[in-house]
Amino acid sequence: MSSRFLPGLAAEREAVVTFCAELSDEQWAAPSAAPGWSVAEVVIHMTTLARALLTPSAAAILATRDLERLNDQLVDEKRSHTTRFVLPEFETWSRRGARALSVFTAPGLRRIQLPLGELGWYRLDLVPAMLIFDWHTHLRHDIAPALDLPPPATDPLRMTAILTWLTVLLERSHREALAWLDAPVALTLTGPGGGTWRIEPRSGRLRVRPGQAAGAAAHIAALALEFPQWGTRRLPWRAGAVAITGDAELGARVLDSINLV
Repeated sequence: MSSRFLPGLAAEREAVVTFCAELSDEQWAAPSAAPGWSVAEVVIHMTTLARALLTPSAAAILATRDLERLNDQLVDEKRSHTTRFVLPEFETWSRRGARALSVFTAPGLRRIQLPLGELGWYRLDLVPAMLIFDWHTHLRHDIAPALDLPPPATDPLRMTAILTWLTVLLERSHREALAWLDAPVALTLTGPGGGTWRIEPRSGRLRVRPGQAAGAAAHIAALALEFPQWGTRRLPWRAGAVAITGDAELGARVLDSINLV
């Protein structure tokens, strides 16, 4: 059986295609909420990740030490004077990418770990969750609000994948940013896909795992649907529905250190 996240990826692909099929040329060309990118360029970026599963650009993503800069470069290479090919390209490469992932995440391959730029090493079976996060976040927080359109609905299946990816990403990519942490902090996210995770130092490393809030020095409570926003600094965490109990200074310092890309 392939990755448990593939059904959520199919659902999110359909959400992107359905939403974008209704956009006018003016909406495609409009600025998105992603700095420096139009709506079309955000979708081009979403396509490049799926394309990388089957093309040599994967090597650049694995080896880069500046993933955000590389993302800009990959979008630059695919910019066009017309937007009519943007959605068909996404449809084609997202379909091909999903098929490839059904093979890459099958037993025997899924535990293989590969680097993702400067963000650390990740198992192949997490790649569908990463793509769900990327498409879901760009569509709902960079495209829909910029066009003043209601975002598509989501579901626990996709949010579980997103929170799984973000908590693993937090552990792997924030070992230096949270190297100062000397006491466990609990993070409870309520809503679809929610749960409680413990962020704690372990033998000079960072560990983020599902657990209990009991015994944590600080307890951060927030909405699952908002975590992708403030976790990526699209929204200041202080502007979200975030509460800290216990050591409020410690909890705030952890939140100030989080910047997931």
